[in-house]
Amino acid sequence: MAELSAGARNYRALMWGMVLLATVPFVVFVAGVRGVVPRQMGIAALPLGFACLVAAVWLGWRGHRQALADRERVGRTTMIMAIAAQLGRQDDAALERIAAKSGPAAEAATWILAGRAEKRARAG
Repeated sequence: MAELSAGARNYRALMWGMVLLATVPFVVFVAGVRGVVPRQMGIAALPLGFACLVAAVWLGWRGHRQALADRERVGRTTMIMAIAAQLGRQDDAALERIAAKSGPAAEAATWILAGRAEKRARAG
C-alpha cells in the first residue's frame, strides 16, 4: 500500500478519533437501557453516537479522496518526467511546437525549454 500524504493521514486520524468518540454515547445508551443511568439520558445519547459515526464516515471519505488526489498527482508527475526524458533529445524548435499544445507532453516540453534557458543564462 502506498504511503499516505500528511493531509490524508490527518483525515484518517480524525476519522478514528470520531469512531472512538462515538463509543462514549453508545456506552451511555446501553447503560440507559440497563437502567444504570436514567433512560432519557440513554435515549438522548443515541443520536449523538450516530452523529459521531456520520462524521467519521465523512472524514474517511474526505481522507480517501485526498489519498486518491495525491496518488494521481504523483502519477502525473512521474509520467511528465518520463515524457521529458524522451523529449530531451529534441531541438528547441520541436519543443516549442510541442509546448504550444496542451497536455502532459506540452508541460514536459515547457520544463525542458525552461531548463535549457536557465543553463544558457548561467553560461552566458
